[in-house]
Formats: sequence, structure tokens, C-alpha cells
Amino acid sequence: MEPKQAAHILGGFATEKRVRILKALMSAGPAGLSILDLSRATDTTVVDIGPSLESLASLDMINISLVNNERVLVPNRKVLNEIFSEFYERYVVQKKKNSEPPS
Repeated sequence: MEPKQAAHILGGFATEKRVRILKALMSAGPAGLSILDLSRATDTTVVDIGPSLESLASLDMINISLVNNERVLVPNRKVLNEIFSEFYERYVVQKKKNSEPPS
């Protein structure tokens, strides 16, 4: 992952509201949440959630589907796992390897 791409992805976590949204969606499980339920879970108005959802969707961190004429939001676990795995490998595992004394 290039530094520019990493910075862009980390921007998805740039606001407390986005982190609360992702946390609520992860806690909801595979069924996801409607926008109204997400609003209640995050104590945020539906209007205030919109821009954060657009940002998260543009980063492919959430999926939005239509169920019974209602938008349902679910985290894109595959993308989130890839993001965290990449950062863990690059910044935790590699750092440990580089700081170990030579054998």
C-alpha cells in the first residue's frame, strides 16, 4: 500500500462520528442497521450521518443495500480486514522485525 493510499484510507477514521458509525455497524453484525437505527445507535441525527456515510461508502468501508424499501448499512468486513491486516503487518510486525537484534 502506497503512503498516499494509506493516508486516504486512514482519512476514513478521521472523525469521531465515522468511528462511532463503524463501531455501531460492526456491533450490529451481518444484518446491519437501517439509517434510523444507526442514528439511534450513534446518537447522531440522520441528516448529520449522511456526509459520514458518503465518505465511508466512497472508501468502500461500508455497503448500502435496499431491504424492504429501506436502506440497510453493513460494514465491508473484507475491506476493513485488509486495511487492518496491512497496517498491522507493515507497522507492527515489520517494526518488531527491524528492532530485533541480529542472530
